[in-house]
Order: sequence, then C-alpha cells, then structure tokens
Amino acid sequence: MKHFVKAHIPLLGLLMVFASAQGLTGQVIVNGGFEDLSALPSTTGQWSLAGGWASTGSSENSPDVFHVQGAGGGDLPETPVALVSPYQGMAVAGFMASGSAGTDRREYVTGTFSSPLIAGTRYRMTFRMTSGELTAFSEGGLGIGKLGMHFSMGTLSQIGASPMLEAPHFVLTPVFFSREWETISFTFVADADWSHFTWGAFGPDSDRIIEPIEGNQPSMAYCFVDDFNLVLSEGEMSADEVDVRGPNPKPQIEVIDLESEPAWFVPNAFTPNDDGENDLFLPIWGNLTMVRFEVYSRWGELVYKLSSGSNGWDGQSLSNQNVAAGMYIWQMDLQDVNGRTISESGAINLIR
Repeated sequence: MKHFVKAHIPLLGLLMVFASAQGLTGQVIVNGGFEDLSALPSTTGQWSLAGGWASTGSSENSPDVFHVQGAGGGDLPETPVALVSPYQGMAVAGFMASGSAGTDRREYVTGTFSSPLIAGTRYRMTFRMTSGELTAFSEGGLGIGKLGMHFSMGTLSQIGASPMLEAPHFVLTPVFFSREWETISFTFVADADWSHFTWGAFGPDSDRIIEPIEGNQPSMAYCFVDDFNLVLSEGEMSADEVDVRGPNPKPQIEVIDLESEPAWFVPNAFTPNDDGENDLFLPIWGNLTMVRFEVYSRWGELVYKLSSGSNGWDGQSLSNQNVAAGMYIWQMDLQDVNGRTISESGAINLIR
C-alpha cells in the first residue's frame, strides 16, 4: 500500500497546491532540477557536483545528488536511503533533514537565484519533495515537523551538523513523511534583494516533532527534493493573505492565497494518545466546501465519517473502540466556488 498525500495547506506560512505557471521572471532558480552536474555521482555526499547549489561552510553538511546514469550509491532509483525516481528529468537531490530526536543533527539544501530578487516584488516558489520508498536497509523512516525556508543575501553558516538558528520565513508545520512526490508552493514578498534560499529544519529538536513512521528503528528523517521553480505571483494580495516581510516571521500568521486557486490540507500522521498534541485527525479545506470525508482501514472497513460539528477523528471506530495503530486510507470530495467536485484520497499513519 503506497502512502501519499495530495496538495496541502500547512498551518503556518506555506501554501501547498498543485502549481500553475504564472509567467517567467527575470530571476530563476539555478539548476532547479539538478540536471546540471559536473560529473555523474558515484556515491553519496557529492553535493559539490550540483551547479548552482551552495554550501553552508560545514564539511558535515553534504547533501546528496543522484542520477539515473550514476553509479554505486549515486544512481537511481535504488539509493542507499530509499527507492525514488525523479519527479522530472534524470536527477534529484536528497538531504538528512534530521537525525533521531535529541541528536540535533542537520543537513540543509541551499539554492541560488540567477540574479537577486527585487525587494517588494511578490513571487511564488514551487518544488517537490518525497521520502521515497524505504528498503530493508534504509536508515530513513522518521517523520519531521516544522521544515522551513530562509531567504538570505549570501549563504548561511553552519557549525558541524548543528542546527542553524535563523528564523525561517516560511514553515511547514505538519510532520512530513510521504512515499510519493508532493508539490509545495508558496507565495512571498521579497523584503530584500535576496540571492539565496535554504530549506531544512531550523532550530533545535526540542522545537519540533521527530517521530518514527516506517522502518526498523529509523535513525534519520531523509527528504528527496526536485524541480525547484520561481515565478512572479500575479495580482494583489487577497484579504486572506498576509504580507510577511523581514528576517523574522510573525508568529501564528497564515500566508494562504484562498482566492486564486483551490487549496486544502490533510495531515499524514497523528497521535491520539490524549497528551493534548496532535490528538485529532481533521482536514482543512480553505475556500472549498467539504462534501465527504471518510477514513477506511486497509481492509476497506469504514472507521470514521466526518459529520457536521465534528472536531476530527480521535482514533476510535464508529462503534467507539480504539482502532489499532497503523496506516488508514482517507477519501474526500470537495466542491469549489464554481460547483466543480474535487475528489482526493491518501493515507494517514495513526501512531499510539
């Protein structure tokens, strides 16, 4: 059973939707698909092969590049971390977003723009991310919350494998783990002539959830990325969208464009253990109307159906019995403002 999640709206700062081209800009992301390599990779850690992508200055921050025609640990689809095929082209990149909880181990990917962004201009950035299909030998399998992106004028500096402490401008709050490629797209206004962007987990482990999702004693949260793009974001900001500028993001601010296109968010894991954190599973459907939302076991048994006034699924069956931990399938029908129906399905990992 494949685990996958469609387009999302994270709770803080990110709009995850199917991206739509909105015109080219004078600035583009250099080598956004990792196709420009100085040589074919033959092992992991050969980040320097990827033209246009920068280092944090730490020898311990060495993400990976993989290519269909690579060799050894640098080829696709079977990497030392997981099975993965490119979202597009013949290459992808990957990085250890975090080690096990409490170790504060990090890698980051830092990209460059072909020319600095223009301060005051509104852009949309889009890229793809997946955890891949784990193998029996994979050390991956941890899910991680609060991945973020920080824009800067120049590269950031990292000490060893320690977390960088810069405040990200945009944060993906929910725990991320997905076997399928997900599309991440968000709008922002450049506060300065930014030349670089860095994606990863900023701040210490104590600020986020790092939890096992799959595998036998996983030791890292590993993410593959591909197809980075930047376009101008047309039109004025809607009433639902907040202009967030500057190096320090305002807390509890949503930057969600609910007028320009349908948007929704469905978490991919929850922990109904009555500790007050992530106890309920509930989709968020933005500017759409929820017509149907149901959860089924892997054997097709209906275990939850969203009803009016519901606070979300608490991990109990329709007969009010706790269901077992594991993977469940959700299905939903949404309706947009034009009356069109959007049908989606995916998987949720219930962790007890």
